[in-house]
Amino acid sequence: MSSPLLGSVRRSAVLASVLRQWPLAVLLVVLVLLDVQITAELDTAGRGWAAPGVLVLAALALLAQLRPVASALGAVATLVVSTGLLRAVGAEMPAGLAVTEFAALAAVIVGVVRRVRPVGAAGLVGSLLATGAAAAQLRPEYWSLPAGSTPEPWWSVSLSGLALVVLPVAYGSYLRARDRERARASRAAVVAAQQRERLTLARELHDVVAHQVAAMREQTRAARVLSETDPGAAARVLPVIERSGMESLSTMRRLVAALREGDQGDGASPARPVRTADLAADLRAVTSVGSPPVRLTVELAEPVADEVATSVLRVVQESVTDARRHAAGAREISASVRTEQGKVRIEVHDDGRARAATGRRRGGVGLIGVRERVRLLGGRFTAGRTTGGWRVTADVPLRRAER
Repeated sequence: MSSPLLGSVRRSAVLASVLRQWPLAVLLVVLVLLDVQITAELDTAGRGWAAPGVLVLAALALLAQLRPVASALGAVATLVVSTGLLRAVGAEMPAGLAVTEFAALAAVIVGVVRRVRPVGAAGLVGSLLATGAAAAQLRPEYWSLPAGSTPEPWWSVSLSGLALVVLPVAYGSYLRARDRERARASRAAVVAAQQRERLTLARELHDVVAHQVAAMREQTRAARVLSETDPGAAARVLPVIERSGMESLSTMRRLVAALREGDQGDGASPARPVRTADLAADLRAVTSVGSPPVRLTVELAEPVADEVATSVLRVVQESVTDARRHAAGAREISASVRTEQGKVRIEVHDDGRARAATGRRRGGVGLIGVRERVRLLGGRFTAGRTTGGWRVTADVPLRRAER
């Protein structure tokens, strides 16, 4: 099961993983400086012509986790162009490939194996290795073996090449398996949050139905007693009982729908907000404690049913809690609840920014739960970044159409 919030969390996690690659960036900077020093000390012909290709490969290595296919194809193109340029100007390299280029190719291979499907990854890795091997053979080298010397044994060269292949592929496979496990845990958390919200809503609707049925029973008893002295009393009470019965039937259908979509689970549910008969007072109670302060606006021109009022309170409570937890540097949170055109309109907005430590704004499952609650009541829910902060909106119908 997926949702826009889950997709946003996944994309943010990928971006955060790229930003966390500062150790690789530091390593590449050190290797670039090392290559510059080696080239300067050897005073090779055409030195400096290799620098553009080295820098481009280093940049592609940093982007490989976010755009693995583009980085791999870019690395292949960079090696081809760089090799052609070095041969054209007769530049001499201390070795076929610079140290930075070896490290960058390894980093790109890790990104490809981690992010790309196995068949595509095999093709890209093969292209990278073939291009790297060809570049190492075609580039003019500064070193040459003295006459009569013995070249390095073939198995030694093969082991070095094997290490370049096996280590990045093995590490990329490990990261891929770890990402798969995290994604599975994330999906399980989303499903658990949705199930808890369904069951919590079902319990709340059950309480409302029980109250309505009890009221119908009392009305029927009163009509029977009054009919002994006032024959017209029953006729006056029957429309009230009929209306209560229709409301109970509609509410019960929501209950059945919620139970049908969920399973038994463990019955766990988040703490319910405290409800009284005054929704405006309840909203002030759940938003008044904490920092930053909440500027609350409540305009209830129409009566709000108990099951809808409980959900409205839950949406506001979770949205405000989420903003206080995740909106770094927020100075104020604004929340408005108003009835219009047969629905309750909820808006919660903050002026904060994403936490620098994670590089993203939303990571919990609280908003996923309230999204599920609003959907079960036939409403609409959105959450996302806006100019200057984060906004949550929800439209919950006051009356659900019969089906």
